[in-house]
Amino acid sequence: MQTMDVHDEERSDDMGGAVDQDDLSSGLAMALSHHLRLLQLARRVRGCQRRRRRHRGSVRGRAPNKKRDFNVGLRSILRDYWGVDGEPPVFDEAAFESRCRMPRAVFMRIYSDIKDEPFFLQRVNATGRPQAHPLQKVVAALRVLGNGEAADPPDEYVRLSKSTTNAAVKNFIEFIVYKYESTHLRTPTDEDITCILAFNQDRGLPGCIGSLDCSHWEWHGCPKSAAGQHKGRSGKRLIVLETVCDHDLWVWHVFAGSPESNNDINVLKQSPVFSGVVRGEWPPRHFYFEVNGRRYT
Repeated sequence: MQTMDVHDEERSDDMGGAVDQDDLSSGLAMALSHHLRLLQLARRVRGCQRRRRRHRGSVRGRAPNKKRDFNVGLRSILRDYWGVDGEPPVFDEAAFESRCRMPRAVFMRIYSDIKDEPFFLQRVNATGRPQAHPLQKVVAALRVLGNGEAADPPDEYVRLSKSTTNAAVKNFIEFIVYKYESTHLRTPTDEDITCILAFNQDRGLPGCIGSLDCSHWEWHGCPKSAAGQHKGRSGKRLIVLETVCDHDLWVWHVFAGSPESNNDINVLKQSPVFSGVVRGEWPPRHFYFEVNGRRYT
């Protein structure tokens, strides 16, 4: 009995040691796998930080900011188009519409809607100096969009850097799409169609509800895999933009994305407007016009 007890105690000690070794090895494996996961996560974070350009403040060895006088840029705009110190503006309404590509009333409507947006608000920097005025950012965006300028030339007039001008263009486009797309880029209502038909009837175009045209725009960022179908006769990579507008230049339909290899007839066959006409969904059937005494719908 005593011999059996001794053997049992030895066996239990061996089993206890084996259990301790198994627990230790499993714990080490779990710690090692956890450590490898942490290393992988840290490697991913460092990779994202290297790819993402961080906006930092003053850094030793970095070129200092240019001393732009924002008040000079704002005063130049006000002097040229609104007048300051009781003096009339330098440029008249025709010049204003030619430079900004829109009448003053439309400009003021857009400006009153956009000036309270977070990007266009006038900020104050860490030194307490006010930054660019909302009017400067709007004018810079219109210079780039309306005149096809780069982001550098407006710096001499509105006193904004290239990065700020690019950001102004991006935010201006996003605001226009968000604010006015549902109002203007839509199918005309019955009241709109009635006004358009009446105007075109008076000028000798009965039944005309808009002018459709296809314009060709160069695509600088076209990938090589799609270069063949987007290459036109000029050798450039182009896309076709189909638009419909009325006599007031209200563009109520835009269809973009067709490659340059298609002609205008093929683009028209793909157009949602033409598809609606073929299916008899649009324009409404209760509208009609007369030509030589015959009624058409």
